[in-house]
Amino acid sequence: MPNTTPAVIVFDVNETLSDLSGLKARFVQVGAPAHLATAWFAAVLRDGFALAVAGGAAPFAVIGSELLREVLRDIPLQRSTTEAVEHIMAGFGLLALHPDVPEGVRALTGTGMRLVTLSNGSAEVARSLLAAAELESHFEALLSVEEAGAWKPMRAAYDYAAEACGVRPAELLLVAVHPWDIHGAAEAGLATAWLNRGGDTYPSYFTAPDYTVTRLAELATVLADAPDAVAAWDTTTDAHADSTPDDPADGLVVVTESGTGGYAQQITVGPHRLTADEPRPIGTDTGPSPYDLVLAGLGACTSMTVRMYAERKKWPLEKVTVTLRHHRVHAKDCADCETVVGQIDHIERVLRFEGDLDEEQRRRLAEIADKCPVHRTLHSEIVVHTTVQDAAPARP
Repeated sequence: MPNTTPAVIVFDVNETLSDLSGLKARFVQVGAPAHLATAWFAAVLRDGFALAVAGGAAPFAVIGSELLREVLRDIPLQRSTTEAVEHIMAGFGLLALHPDVPEGVRALTGTGMRLVTLSNGSAEVARSLLAAAELESHFEALLSVEEAGAWKPMRAAYDYAAEACGVRPAELLLVAVHPWDIHGAAEAGLATAWLNRGGDTYPSYFTAPDYTVTRLAELATVLADAPDAVAAWDTTTDAHADSTPDDPADGLVVVTESGTGGYAQQITVGPHRLTADEPRPIGTDTGPSPYDLVLAGLGACTSMTVRMYAERKKWPLEKVTVTLRHHRVHAKDCADCETVVGQIDHIERVLRFEGDLDEEQRRRLAEIADKCPVHRTLHSEIVVHTTVQDAAPARP
């Protein structure tokens, strides 16, 4: 069972969201028996997996179309082979969602977690399915392995999803009906939820799912009831259980007074050393102030997240510059704030994107900036748990 609530829920598309039984009618309409739909889809997955294992990749539509020509070759069709292939492949975007999907998606949206899809098919098919059900707006991104360069269940596909969402793999929860997808995601470090609508038995040779539900809406209830972890600074792997909390190489930040008097501080982050101070006349201005460091963290995270997204999209982003300023304003002067009395912290962030980008690309990059993990942390409820250690005994 995961020890943290996921930040992002990742949905498989084919069969998890879409009901592939509708493809059987497409086979019948071209003069082929309905049962061929199941065998053909299994063959598409087989060849996609084989390519991935060998280090290659091809779009779902390419593999599907070529296999269809073979499957239909000796069948007396009611139209040409080319027309039959086009008719069947076009059916993917016209499939219905499983009846439990709309309610489940809305329930999971209500948990506050981000929703994305990750399909071995095209993102456009996912968009058509969700748009027809008026659910597309519930999803932050519609991801395809075509941009990852490897099909699921290869690790690269899940790593791509984590990078696209700006989180660690451990912060993702994959929802799928396919045990092979659950196994691949678990091996890549994701939490997993098996959607078992048919009462099937989960194969013992695959890594077991963290959650098993029979309807999608059940997952929202299960996640709401799951206890959060009691707070280690990093929960990416179980290795932290064996490491000492005094080891800065594990991401621990240690701040100590510099010993020179005043407010100067020495900051240790793994192998890195920084200095913090207050500006004159309060301090001696030997380093950035604590709020400067907060802004620096937000700015660095913003720039990294935008860069990562642009590289995945292969957009011509040449340089990112993030300018930030912190000040306090009266709540009554903030039209977008829930607080109505007193003062609130206000951060101004200005983004500058250099490169041959169109307006839609610039708009999308500005949206992605808000997906930066530090940005989300600053906008979420934060709990700081403080303990006091006994002072080390003085040396004789």
